[in-house]
Amino acid sequence: MNNSKPRLQQLRWLALLSVVLTLTSCLNRDKTPPAVTITYPLYDGSDVSFGEVLFAQFIAEDDREDGGIWRVELRSENGVNVMTSQAGFWQGRSSDTLVVSFLLNAPLWSTSTMTLAVVVDDAAGNRAAAFKDFDYTGSDDIPETTVALTQEPNGTSHVIARSNPSESPVVFEGLPLSSSLAIRQTTIALGHVQEATVTLLDALTGQPLGSWTDPTSGGAEPFIRRMHLLTPQAGFLVVHAGGVVALSQSGQLLFERFTEAPWSPVDAIFSGDQLVLWERNEATESDRLRSWNYTTGAAGPIIALPFALQGFGAVDTHSSAATGGLFLISASQGLTLCEPTTGQLDDLCSLIGAGSLSEGFDTTIGEPEGRAVFIRGNTVCNQLIGDVASGSQWPLYGAVQCVRPGPESTVWLTSNNSGSSHEVWGWSFASDTPTLLWEGLPTNTVDVGFVMIP
Repeated sequence: MNNSKPRLQQLRWLALLSVVLTLTSCLNRDKTPPAVTITYPLYDGSDVSFGEVLFAQFIAEDDREDGGIWRVELRSENGVNVMTSQAGFWQGRSSDTLVVSFLLNAPLWSTSTMTLAVVVDDAAGNRAAAFKDFDYTGSDDIPETTVALTQEPNGTSHVIARSNPSESPVVFEGLPLSSSLAIRQTTIALGHVQEATVTLLDALTGQPLGSWTDPTSGGAEPFIRRMHLLTPQAGFLVVHAGGVVALSQSGQLLFERFTEAPWSPVDAIFSGDQLVLWERNEATESDRLRSWNYTTGAAGPIIALPFALQGFGAVDTHSSAATGGLFLISASQGLTLCEPTTGQLDDLCSLIGAGSLSEGFDTTIGEPEGRAVFIRGNTVCNQLIGDVASGSQWPLYGAVQCVRPGPESTVWLTSNNSGSSHEVWGWSFASDTPTLLWEGLPTNTVDVGFVMIP
């Protein structure tokens, strides 16, 4: 029996159906672009400066439920070259209100008019964009202010601020007795000694702006153990006797986690989006790390360290094949890399330098481009984070009080050779040797910080 004719007819019907479906698909194809609205900044011409956080707030909407992709870009003065960007997805017809933050800490960006661009694509590939111009002041055009904290015999503290070495510093007196400070833009945060309180001051006038207190903290003084700038957004990271908190510049509580006995907080740091808390059990002389994702709040593994921890820091990159951006300093183990989200520990190499590691969490810091700076014996060690011990050293002639991040440098507060005053030294990321930044500080100086105030 010959089935060729029915078969041929079937193929013709399939071909016709394919054409009809193709035409229908073309007719039904989503050709309508999404809509995007920048809700913050409200207007063109906003003023932002090096070291600040720029917030972009926007809403993307589409006529279908397929969702889409958004991309927020900071573009150069010509509106074309992308300096930095972030991207993400949304589902459904609307993204709802999204907020994206950029920490403006690129030292090579010059003062100019820049463009904030929000570009959105729907699932069909249709694109829409919105733009806002803003005036950016680069680091080269912002005066650098150095701030020092003292502890006075009468049980108060002074803050000494200096922007120009040739001018007399400004002194704010009669402040609560404090042991640590942090500075963000024009706000100074002081960590009290005798209670778990942070006082916020106007860096230009010394007037109080607000405060935060944790009434549950107890144990040994100081109740405020350590303060840092908050990395993911504008504010401060505060380690107190009962745990760790993130505060806004006005003192609003943004994030909070507590420590349980017999553990006590030592210090905290961000490794990417992961907030890492270093805790110590004084009875057993053991250390451990706990961590949380700052965005989601999800807890990472508790990492019981098999060695005594002398210091830690975070870096953006390093030369080792091991994973992790958190490094650990130990007299017994040397240099170790840690991935806090998994608990992975990788021993890298021994430490450069000779002598005992300085006791205290205030004497180790990480530089973004893959260096660990720490005090060992009578030297400042600047070690490359890699599988082989290498780096630079600088002799010390006095006792180091603390090591802090400075503008494109690591700085430390130390007594001078005779012990009659204190000095601030800075080791630039791009230099082989440090530089004396400030001399003649009183011997009761306990902390220093740096800020660029336009």
